[in-house]
Amino acid sequence: MNAKDIMVPISAYLHPDETLKEAVAKMKKTKRSHGLSLKGMVVLDSSGKLMGIVSVKDILRATLPHYLSGHLQEFTWEGMLEEQARKAACKKVRDIMSTKIITAGENDPLMKCVNLLIDKKLQRLPVVNREGKAIGIIYIRDIYNLITEIFDTQAVCKL
Repeated sequence: MNAKDIMVPISAYLHPDETLKEAVAKMKKTKRSHGLSLKGMVVLDSSGKLMGIVSVKDILRATLPHYLSGHLQEFTWEGMLEEQARKAACKKVRDIMSTKIITAGENDPLMKCVNLLIDKKLQRLPVVNREGKAIGIIYIRDIYNLITEIFDTQAVCKL
């Protein structure tokens, strides 16, 4: 089994000039097969080149000022989170996206992809074709579902 056999084709993506507000709306609107919204999306330029990824953690980092990290528990100012969220809403995707992107090739063995997901602590792994264009994403949940399906239907435990 290769990356292309388990990847989910990219049906929606973010553009670097979109605001965080637009990005979040798109992430909430785009559903996976299980019916839940996306918790991260790839960022592509107008030619389809992979530029980055925006995840829920990136959005939280953009909302929480860096000078508060580690000391947030000391602040109890009413309305502080709401105020920070209003400020973050107009930031551009390009300013908050993760740009150190680890990818898999469409013909990479599935075990290589699983190894990348585990070793790099990733939730999603973009898949690129020979031209380097993003064509799909492998989600760690899909790997987990594949494994549990094997457990349920094929594994025989001998005690």
